[in-house]
Amino acid sequence: MARTLFALCKQDGQNVVRRVPLEAGVQGEVEAIFDEQERFFFHGKDEPIEFNGDWKPDGNELLCITDVDLLAQLNETLINGAGAYEHLDITNYDEAGIKALFMHSEKIKGHILIQKFRTSQYLQRKGLTLMFSNDQFGKLSEQGFSLDERLGAVVRGETVMFVSFHVLRSILTVQEHFTEATAQEVDDFAKNPSFHIENRALFDSHMDERCRKLIRGIHKSGVLVDHNAAEIIARAKTVGLALDEDGGCIVLPSIKRDLKTVLSFLEESVYKGVFSEETYLTNSKRPVA
Repeated sequence: MARTLFALCKQDGQNVVRRVPLEAGVQGEVEAIFDEQERFFFHGKDEPIEFNGDWKPDGNELLCITDVDLLAQLNETLINGAGAYEHLDITNYDEAGIKALFMHSEKIKGHILIQKFRTSQYLQRKGLTLMFSNDQFGKLSEQGFSLDERLGAVVRGETVMFVSFHVLRSILTVQEHFTEATAQEVDDFAKNPSFHIENRALFDSHMDERCRKLIRGIHKSGVLVDHNAAEIIARAKTVGLALDEDGGCIVLPSIKRDLKTVLSFLEESVYKGVFSEETYLTNSKRPVA
């Protein structure tokens, strides 16, 4: 039985599902693309690990988030027939609002295979698009879009599996599962008596998503409550990290790269190699056991 291609769209501020009617000659090709991308998505991967924002997956890892409400709209397509959904209209690209394309898995019942959609996938969005036919180029006169090269996520019941949180949050509203420091928390951190900041304006300009995430992690851990500046400086030396001091306070570097190193240490993302004795940044805070 032919599987339906769906589009997840944002229209008038709401997520809606639309069906994408396919010609018979194209149906099999689209299904084959999704099937191959599903195989690649799971190839060499271990069981998914619950995402908590603390690390990026290694090559053999998948991350996952469990959220019934978040996935309800997608899971409803497993129950509803394709006729329950209006067909996708891309006469006006800007109004279509496509965020993702998805199809049900044939291999694993209940799996929903999702591709991220970018506006660059629209054909003839602006200007003139040429189409080659019969040894010459003509104008592409109809609207259309291309498929992505890989899956961005797979839904399994109440869980969504993924590799890149950045891709996932362009598809689903998952921001609550990734917390970064608020402006107030950054300000409180900067004013902590354990620190000395030479140029506050420069410090604030360095506050990208990664820095805010690290500060949020430091705040949650309570490390600045449980340890004073002297203790932190001493512990930094044990992993080969020399923190600058000013009047007994830890100097937060003006160079962004160095600042991130200090923040990473405070968030426990710095370690010393047992054999090389080199100091490294880690992308994982998953406990060994």
